[in-house]
Amino acid sequence: MKKIMLPVVFLVFAAVSGLRAAAPAEPLPEELRLLSKKGIDAIYAVDPAEAKKNFELAAEKYPDHPFPHFGLAMSKWAELEYLEDESDPKLAREYGEMTDKAIGIARAWLKKHPADANAYMCLGGMYGLRARLALMQHRWLKAYFDGKKAISNTRKSLKVDPELYDSYLGLGMYEYYAGTLSGVIKVLAKLLMGGNAAQGVEYIKVCKEKGYFNALAAELLLIEIYTEPGNRFKDTKTAVKWSEELVKLYPMHPQMQFVLIVSLFEDKRYLESRKESLEYLKRLQEGVPGYRKRYLPRVLSAIGSTYLVEKNYDAASDYFHKSYATIKDNPEVHPARWAVWALVKAGNILDLKGERAKAVELYKEARAYKDEWGFWEYIDRYIKKPFTEAELYGPLPPP
Repeated sequence: MKKIMLPVVFLVFAAVSGLRAAAPAEPLPEELRLLSKKGIDAIYAVDPAEAKKNFELAAEKYPDHPFPHFGLAMSKWAELEYLEDESDPKLAREYGEMTDKAIGIARAWLKKHPADANAYMCLGGMYGLRARLALMQHRWLKAYFDGKKAISNTRKSLKVDPELYDSYLGLGMYEYYAGTLSGVIKVLAKLLMGGNAAQGVEYIKVCKEKGYFNALAAELLLIEIYTEPGNRFKDTKTAVKWSEELVKLYPMHPQMQFVLIVSLFEDKRYLESRKESLEYLKRLQEGVPGYRKRYLPRVLSAIGSTYLVEKNYDAASDYFHKSYATIKDNPEVHPARWAVWALVKAGNILDLKGERAKAVELYKEARAYKDEWGFWEYIDRYIKKPFTEAELYGPLPPP
């Protein structure tokens, strides 16, 4: 779910996409549409401050409309996801509070405007935001119930206006993940609402081809689906092709470049993935705009992973330890999830080298960090049972 950084934010942004095709009885003011488009574009550009500025202006002019408030919550999510790599609990709390507020505003709006397709989409998107946060934290029951509300409101919007093509992203996301997720959420989805992964992929394709605001988000989500290990929809060749095209469209863009790094890795083009990662690292070290120091653990771990699958354990371990060392370089900053996971990967290497006692020490050290990401279930497994070569070719990002 968290595999590629950029699309994760937009998986639940289907609400804003309804701006293009407002229900006939509730035409959206042109000014609000344009301000929201500027805000969305700023999020794509990884500029949460600019996004916030546009959505705040929209909220001043349209305080009762749900769109600006949803946009402000999205801007906060962009800070958490992009700038802090999902590793700032304070931002996560703020994001949750803003989403709750936006949901209240949307409910109040729908009481007065019960036939507003766009507002239903907006409310569905906000519940999707909450479900996304719960998934990130592995709170499966919370994710399920918020996801259920998200899909219910998205379907209402499509019932009012079937040509809101961008909303098919949210619908496709639910169908796909309800049909593929593990754990409690999958059981509940199958029992109460079902989940057709193949249909979900088709819905996402509709959004990619016909969507306005969310076409890029749909493409990025498809790339994520196409690069998931063990996925029956896996299509790494297409993922690489699309990723390369996106890098050309968005040159010097760290998030798009990392999408390409992941795609190359999953296509088993490890040398190319490493070459791209080393270029990413060079840009970061040179201070290229957008390439933040917070991304250092991520790219160091990516380089280490390319060496790991080649069984160059010494080189891999060196990069994983460099990634973990960034925690001590900035002790006042909350640990990045990639840095903590790098320590787990370093423990995996020790298991592969037969140094079980040292591996367990690293696993326990990683487990000592507060689990903001759902790592403990994996770490506990490694503490009980050594990592083996059969697990070597797993995904590049943390779970």
